[in-house]
Amino acid sequence: MNLCCFFNYAPLYRRSIYEKIDKEFETQFYFGREVIDGKVSGIPSIDYSIFRKKPITFKNKVIFKFFQWRTKCWYLPFKRYDTFLVTGDFVYSYIPFIILAKIMGKRVYGWGHGIKNRKSKSIFLHDFFYRNITGFFSYGEGGKERLIELGYDPQKIHVIYNSLNEKCEDLHLKSDVYKTHFGNNFPTLIFIGRLTPQKRLDWLLLLLKNLEEDGVLCNLVFVGTGPCSKNLKDQTSKLKLENRVWFYGECYNTSVTDELLYNADLCVSPGNVGLTALSSMQCGTPVITHNDFETQMPEYETIENWRTGCLYKKDDFSDFSEKVKKWLHEFSDRRQEVRNNCYAMINGKWNSDNQIEILKSVLL
Repeated sequence: MNLCCFFNYAPLYRRSIYEKIDKEFETQFYFGREVIDGKVSGIPSIDYSIFRKKPITFKNKVIFKFFQWRTKCWYLPFKRYDTFLVTGDFVYSYIPFIILAKIMGKRVYGWGHGIKNRKSKSIFLHDFFYRNITGFFSYGEGGKERLIELGYDPQKIHVIYNSLNEKCEDLHLKSDVYKTHFGNNFPTLIFIGRLTPQKRLDWLLLLLKNLEEDGVLCNLVFVGTGPCSKNLKDQTSKLKLENRVWFYGECYNTSVTDELLYNADLCVSPGNVGLTALSSMQCGTPVITHNDFETQMPEYETIENWRTGCLYKKDDFSDFSEKVKKWLHEFSDRRQEVRNNCYAMINGKWNSDNQIEILKSVLL
């Protein structure tokens, strides 16, 4: 089998699974040089030297401010590849590509989120995509269930989950990093990721104040930067929380971020949560985020209530605050039990070892 992987970008976090694909299949990778129309959104890219064959690059373009187009896509069926694995969001260049692939008897598999919003204005284009590809690899169970609800063949949908690395084990990174910085032994909450409005990070500062009024003192760490940085710092000063809030800044050194996550009590993401959930649980740290499937990322499925974290009712600050307070009260003495639950979640499904086995079972 000659496999062609045609992906919109080559994010660094996918190195583990892409290396496994490169090893297990005769593969040619195609990667977009940007995420969309020259923008990379600050996402670090993989070093192409890790691949056996040098990846081929293409442009992600927007034509007439509306039509998303991936160059070098439509004529791929004329090449020697017999199986294609493509980024699973619809773009207009997929129309000639899929039609030609079907005519020439070649297999096309999508890999992505699936359809989260049933009221999408482009549902008819999604319909063309899902009904004419050979199969689809969904990031989560929710994505598969939604596709089945919309009438797509369940036999064509395979849940592949997501991953950062292989299976994990206890990193044994316990340290006094927070006691040293804050000068106290209070529980520490952490958020890691871009500081953007969608994340509702202002809630974390309100949460700290709310808990303080209830007699629960906590520290809070922001690891990352973004458009909300200044407003969050201003809000911290206004609420007089400077001594218990640490704006660590942007960091891509995993040895540093792993230590910060490992020693935190709880990872909190009031808005949606994505790979942050995997990063946190690989370090044995539970996660709290909201429960709305349509606006969540698939990684929220790693959260089992009161085992690996918990889900609060979206847009309900009171519920969010109560869930955090209950977690700190009831699980502070069960840290190792929770840590083991997090490791078990990652090792069960959310790792590149599992992903490659799923790909092999379907493609070979």
